[in-house]
Amino acid sequence: MTDTVAPTLFAHYVPLNALRPESQADLARKSAIVTAGKGEYLFRIGDPADKALFVLAGEVQLTDAQNRTLSVIRAGTPAAAHRLAHQSPRTVNAHCASEVRALAVDASLLDVMLTWDQTGSFEVGELTPSGDGGDDWMTRLLQMRTFQLVPPANLQAMFMRMQEVTVEAGSVVVKQGDDGDYFYVVMSGRCIVTREQPNQKPVRLAELESGACFGEEALIADGKRNATITALTRCKLMRLSKSDFQTLLNQPLSRRIGYAEAQKLVAAGKARWLDVRLPSEFQNGALPGALNLPLYILRMKLAQLDQNTTWIVCCDTGRRSSVAVFVLTQKGYDAYVLDGGMPAAP
Repeated sequence: MTDTVAPTLFAHYVPLNALRPESQADLARKSAIVTAGKGEYLFRIGDPADKALFVLAGEVQLTDAQNRTLSVIRAGTPAAAHRLAHQSPRTVNAHCASEVRALAVDASLLDVMLTWDQTGSFEVGELTPSGDGGDDWMTRLLQMRTFQLVPPANLQAMFMRMQEVTVEAGSVVVKQGDDGDYFYVVMSGRCIVTREQPNQKPVRLAELESGACFGEEALIADGKRNATITALTRCKLMRLSKSDFQTLLNQPLSRRIGYAEAQKLVAAGKARWLDVRLPSEFQNGALPGALNLPLYILRMKLAQLDQNTTWIVCCDTGRRSSVAVFVLTQKGYDAYVLDGGMPAAP
């Protein structure tokens, strides 16, 4: 049995309460309220965690394979404000000790929206000084550490597959809310980055000039554009398709590391954990010694990070971490994604 979900319900649950109102409304339309009777199971060990479940009413016992009770989640308690054991596949059973009502949210969509919303402060990549265009854009691109990490063969293929496009002043290159389709580099001209807010004038975020790149975050997160890019002058752009970007750039730059290897680096003092989840998620459980720097403020707080330290970036699934590592490598940091996300850690 399911009921429609009001977005106002999200205000009481983490990390749903951190989403923008528009994202909450979109997610609510694809969520449901489910009921289960006393003695039934919301899920069992080994089930895929395709739904993020929050206890609205009743009591749920989390049990192991021998049906021993590990914890009890009661509606209205602080523990109930968080998702029920959301590792995938499930590592515990969720047994209903009473009749239970639960909010069921599409877990993958939630992760995409968290990533989209938290990267909303900037859609752009490296911002570079003004220039005259010409071949400078390629030189500037190759001077970024991000592209220095890409194998030469991939770079050669990237430049061969890029398409040149010309846009006139006032033309919208990327529209907030659209699907991500291309990665762009400004060859010449200037663009402006704006963010639209409900019932408010668009907020100006940045200005892009020759050598600047943008559009990568929607491609990495496989989400919607979170800002609008408009040509201020006549611009020449180079663009790379989503599939080519993922094959030639994102995969080589993902720099994933397993938990065991990462833990050795951290224990030896050669690396630190960087948790890019929301503070409310971080407080509910984090790796020892981890620094919490949510993705949505990462660009603004980069000065807090030691550039001589290797950063192992973690989140729930690795999606937000992948965006963070791309940002960090652009700025010259040594960073890796914790493969498998937080569920990979004991």
